[in-house]
Amino acid sequence: MELVYKGTFRRDYNAIANKELIKALRKKIDEIKAASSISQISRLKRFKARQKVWYKTEIHTAHGNKIYWILCIIRNNTVEFRRVKPESYFKKNF
Repeated sequence: MELVYKGTFRRDYNAIANKELIKALRKKIDEIKAASSISQISRLKRFKARQKVWYKTEIHTAHGNKIYWILCIIRNNTVEFRRVKPESYFKKNF
């Protein structure tokens, strides 16, 4: 898949200080890049607060219960990363 990173995603990514979370995030991005279709991406769900093309995928840290979500838009063979925030951010704002 082709990956596109929006400015908000880059800002969110640069603000993360937890090394375990960054490692898990990179692993998830590699998984998405290697996938040939959206059915091969684990923990991918439609984001109900937005239109049909908006998806979210979960990231869990290895030694913690903190869950982060990657919000992305998937059209054809292109994945556009929008945000990476804690689960509580999306529940409060969307």
